[in-house]
Amino acid sequence: MNAKHIDLPAIEGGKPVREDFLPFFRPSIDEADIRSVTDTLQSGWLTVGPKTQLFEERLKQYLGVRNVVAVSSCSAAMFLALKAMGIGPGDEVLTSALTFASTVHAIIHTGATPVLADIETETFGPSPQDLASRSSARTRACIPVHFGGQACRIDEIQDMAESRNLLLLEDAAHGFGAICNGRKIGTIGDATAFSFYATKNLTSAEGGCLATDSDDIARKLKILSYHGMSYGSWDRYSRRGSWYYDIESAGYKFNVSDVLSSLGLSQLQKIDHLLTRRREVAERFSQLLSSSPYFELPRVRSGNTHTWHLFVVLLKSESLAIDRDRFVEALAAENIGCSVHFIPVYKHTFFAPYRKADMQFPLCESYFSRCVSLPIFPGMSDEDVDDVVEAMNRIAVHYTRL
Repeated sequence: MNAKHIDLPAIEGGKPVREDFLPFFRPSIDEADIRSVTDTLQSGWLTVGPKTQLFEERLKQYLGVRNVVAVSSCSAAMFLALKAMGIGPGDEVLTSALTFASTVHAIIHTGATPVLADIETETFGPSPQDLASRSSARTRACIPVHFGGQACRIDEIQDMAESRNLLLLEDAAHGFGAICNGRKIGTIGDATAFSFYATKNLTSAEGGCLATDSDDIARKLKILSYHGMSYGSWDRYSRRGSWYYDIESAGYKFNVSDVLSSLGLSQLQKIDHLLTRRREVAERFSQLLSSSPYFELPRVRSGNTHTWHLFVVLLKSESLAIDRDRFVEALAAENIGCSVHFIPVYKHTFFAPYRKADMQFPLCESYFSRCVSLPIFPGMSDEDVDDVVEAMNRIAVHYTRL
C-alpha cells in the first residue's frame, strides 16, 4: 500500500477520494438512441406498433429463439408466462431465495405458492440440490435466477426439472447476452424473461420480454398482455382504420410502446460494444483487487460467458473490523455509489406467511451479510475504477484486523 491508501477514510474525517460523486449506475444513452426515439415521436405512432414488432424480430434474431413477446417489464413477462403455462392455486413454484421480490410476486399473483431454495456460492444462483430437496408432489414449475449477468447452474437445474416433469421459466433479468456452454440464455428453458429496465445491459427505459420456442406460450402471452385481445385482432394495428377486435380472455395491460421499443432497438444495435466495456471494467476491478486480503471477488463458472450486469464483492469478515452496512456508508463518504443485491426474499414482511419454521438458507445468509455491489456501467472510465479501488483499500486498511 502506498501513502494515499492509508489516509484517514472520509467517514472518519479524511478527505474523500473523489470530489464528484460516482453513481452506482449511469445509463449509456447516445445521440443514436435519442434520434431513434425522436423519429418515433415524430412518426405519430407512439403505442404498440411497427417499432415494437421490429424490436421483437431483432430480439429473436439475436437470441436465436422462435418467439419473443415484448411487454412492460420482466415482472410482467414472468407473471404472464406462469399464467400461460397454467400455473395457479394449489401449485408450488420453486425459485431462489436470492432474487428481487418481483420473481416471487409473479408466483403469488397467479395464486400459486413460492418455495425458496438456498444459493450455491459459485454463481450465486439457486442450488440445484436444494431446489430438488424442496420439490413436492404439488410442484409444477421452477424459476431459476441468473444472477448478476452469468448463468446459474442451468444445465443441472434443467435436468432436475425434466426428471420431475416441471416447467422451466428462467428469470434472466440480469442475463441478456449471457451464454452457458455455447447456449444463449433465452434458448434453454420452456421460456425466459428478460428485463430492459434503466439499469440493465440493454435498456428501453422500462420494459422486458419473454423468449420462448413454444408457439402456444407466445400466443397466450400476447393475448394476455393486451386486454385479452385475440391474436388476429392485433392486425388492426398494421391496417390503419380497422375497428374490429375480439376479447378472448380476461387479459391485462402489459404491452410496451413504440417509444420504448425504439430505444431498445437502438441499444440492441450496440449491445456487443456495451457488453465489451462492462467486461473491461470487471477485468480491471479483478486485476486491481486480486491480491487484496479483504475482498472475495466474483467467480465465473467454467463454460459461462458473463455479461457483468453486477460486480459483487464479498467482505472477508475475518479480516475487517467493519460490517457490510458500515462499509457501504464509508464508500458513500468517499463519493462512491454502491448497492446491495439482494435483500433475500425471506427477510421481507410480505413473505412471512410463506416461510416455514424449518426453512434455512445458510449460504444466502452468509452472502447477504458480506455482499457489496460496486459501480459498473459502460460509461465508467479506468480512472473511475481506480477511484473505487482506492476508496475500498483506504477503508479496509483503516478497519483491518490483520
